[in-house]
Amino acid sequence: MKKDKKDESPQQSNLNNFEAQFKRSTTPLLVLELLSEREMYAYEIIQETLIRSNQQYRMPLLYTILNKMQDQGYVVESRKEISEDNRVRNYYAITPEGRIYLSELKKLYGALTESVIKILKET
Repeated sequence: MKKDKKDESPQQSNLNNFEAQFKRSTTPLLVLELLSEREMYAYEIIQETLIRSNQQYRMPLLYTILNKMQDQGYVVESRKEISEDNRVRNYYAITPEGRIYLSELKKLYGALTESVIKILKET
């Protein structure tokens, strides 16, 4: 049974907010990284992320993010397939602009992560 949010302690609520903000910020980076390896459909991206993160990283609002990255020119819908259970799978691929953006995101994420780790080690 899912716990009601109003039953959360303030500390748990703050931790949940931190996690949500972190995921909102890092999901585009992870999506682009996975698509740089091969084209994938949305559910496949979610499953691959769960596998690689030992079930820790559940992607929020993936379709919203994919649509936004399409609008920005970082990904394209590369093809559609009908699955055995008659579902349409929209495959996504990274664009050349997306590869450039991914490279910049990785540099920025690396620098920020290094800075945070350095600060945490000093305290």
